[in-house]
Amino acid sequence: MSPPMLQPWRSALSLLLLCVAALTSACGEEKIPVEVVGYNHVLDESIVGFSVNGARGGNAPPGGGAGGMCCVEIPEKWHPGMKAKVTWAYGHGPEGSRPPPPPQETEVEIPKYTPQNLGSVQVHFYPGHRIKVVVSRWGIESPCGPLKEEEKAPWKTRQDLIDYYTKDRGKNEQCDALRAQS
Repeated sequence: MSPPMLQPWRSALSLLLLCVAALTSACGEEKIPVEVVGYNHVLDESIVGFSVNGARGGNAPPGGGAGGMCCVEIPEKWHPGMKAKVTWAYGHGPEGSRPPPPPQETEVEIPKYTPQNLGSVQVHFYPGHRIKVVVSRWGIESPCGPLKEEEKAPWKTRQDLIDYYTKDRGKNEQCDALRAQS
């Protein structure tokens, strides 16, 4: 039992915590931490680091991927107008190539994702300082991912995965439904 003079403070503190919890849940949206992955579609320059909303990603060689780094927080539920601020720096390409361009920064819209395909934040670096950010549980070589085949180059959808999702197991409704939503 606490001394009588501490009772009002406890009640006030409990009420304050209850109010803060109510305000936070009403005003905020549920966010979850996810991995950040980079894919460098540029064949003559490396990415020597990038960030998404301040969460750092790794390095990606020309035509290569950057392993997953943890973590960036994203809303559990997508909503229209969602954007990501991406910064990145180029490194040198093959020996004898031109000097790297200056560091880049841009803000891009995040395409729709659903609870079924919620996964890592994937940043795709394309020639001409273009980028695309997607949220997907599917890797770049999966037929279930959100990218069109031409957006995957130099990667392409793996035939064994196509076979797995179509022939070996019959039509995969989850994969088809996810692609239909893109």
